[in-house]
Amino acid sequence: MRRYKGIFLSVLFSLGLAFSFLFTHPTQAFTETEFRGFWVDAYNPGLKTPQQISQLVADAKQANANAILAQVRRRGDAYYLSNIEPRTADVTLTPGFDPLQDLIDKAHREGIEVHAWLVALPVYRQKTSPEVPSHVWQQHGPNAPIEDNWAMLTYSGEAPGYLDPGHPDAADYTVSVYLDVLQHYEIDGLHLDYIRYDDQDFGYNPTSVARFNAFTRRSGIPQPTDPAWMQWRRDQVTNLVRKLYVKSLAIKPDVKISAAVIAWGRGPKTEADWYKSSAYTKVFQDWQSWLEEGIIDIAMPMVYMRGFNPQQKQWYDDWVEFASNHQYQRHITIGAGAYLNSFEDTLDQIRRAQKPSQTGQRLQGQVLYSYAASHRDADGNPQSNQWTYAALSQPLNSAYSTTQPVWFNPASVPELPWKTHPQTGAIEGKIDLCQTICMEMNLTLTRQVGSGGTYQLQTDGKGWFGAVEIPDGIYDLSVDLATENYAEPYHQIVTIDSGKVTTVDFKMSDFIDDQNN
Repeated sequence: MRRYKGIFLSVLFSLGLAFSFLFTHPTQAFTETEFRGFWVDAYNPGLKTPQQISQLVADAKQANANAILAQVRRRGDAYYLSNIEPRTADVTLTPGFDPLQDLIDKAHREGIEVHAWLVALPVYRQKTSPEVPSHVWQQHGPNAPIEDNWAMLTYSGEAPGYLDPGHPDAADYTVSVYLDVLQHYEIDGLHLDYIRYDDQDFGYNPTSVARFNAFTRRSGIPQPTDPAWMQWRRDQVTNLVRKLYVKSLAIKPDVKISAAVIAWGRGPKTEADWYKSSAYTKVFQDWQSWLEEGIIDIAMPMVYMRGFNPQQKQWYDDWVEFASNHQYQRHITIGAGAYLNSFEDTLDQIRRAQKPSQTGQRLQGQVLYSYAASHRDADGNPQSNQWTYAALSQPLNSAYSTTQPVWFNPASVPELPWKTHPQTGAIEGKIDLCQTICMEMNLTLTRQVGSGGTYQLQTDGKGWFGAVEIPDGIYDLSVDLATENYAEPYHQIVTIDSGKVTTVDFKMSDFIDDQNN
């Protein structure tokens, strides 16, 4: 009993310091620019009731955070009013309550951004997914007819509850879920999670394997470590990200597209090291190429390392250094695993992430996992309590903890200049030469007037193509029809304008008429 009394008095003392700070420090204007966010998962309290959301916003405000990444899709279910997926079966969610809208209303009043966090490819978990006929796993799981089976299988034939991005219909369905949120809510960002395979032996949906064999002119079942098969699966994830980004850009160009990305083990020290990383070789998530191509705005590497472990402490610093120096004119916000650390170790990780790299480059901010587990106590148990949010922005000195804040002043979210002042445009379109699943086709985009470059594009399994970061101008878009037994490439003149997405759709009749003339 005495132990709890001591903690209670310490918390009171800390809160007293907090109130003293508030009265002696009036509301400050934004003096810094830094992304500061919390991942708020839907497995724990935080988003389930209006009262929880009010507390969440108050905690974020007290911490001087400026962004909330709220999980509104766990496994093919909706914590919002979805036009596509069933409402979650979570019994702790207030009936009839729309947590996403309530969060947007309350957070925006406090100047806090809301990013809708949706788990992308895992869609089924027996204990959490709605067991209703409309659920995607019921309609397109491993028991569906082969043409309707979108399930990701392992090499041994197991179905762990993922959709396979190598199946064109599964990829399009995933994009549609994100776009549904984008179109119906005034969110600040879409946040992609689990936009990857789970291991090297994942990805064996029959349609995916058939597409790979057609593309490579092979047969049989490829081995998990076959280099061509590894690259093909890597391309399927990238195609999905590209399609979502370009289509989002066409609907709401100011909305930020971010992704929680893998940063396991030791961070790369060289460019060559990246191609040995787990992200690249194990789960086929080439997020460095996404930044370089410009098909995400913010990468959030999940550098979940234990600060008390010397080896993991070094790994954390290696990832911070590499990420700082490889942002490719986009942004990287480091993801810290607060649930693994004492609060003091988390503060130390944030401070190290705030420092410039050896070449003088800085990351754009930090996001903490998670709101529900903001630190680990002395017994190793994940905890979350009120003083941790105060300690991010206010100095605390008590028997419970002695800390100096890392988010002392309020901060504005960093501007994305390619969004607010675009200097380039984008293109998307579809080649309608197939009924359901298409062979990949090559396109070439060549600038016709003035200086410029040539861009190589390729269609996905639905005949869709897209590209970003294209300078203004008039271009010739040619389609290589060699695989379709047409004699000559088909050409069309297109105009690219900054800040816009040019849409070009080809139909079968276009090619037939051109060949007959």
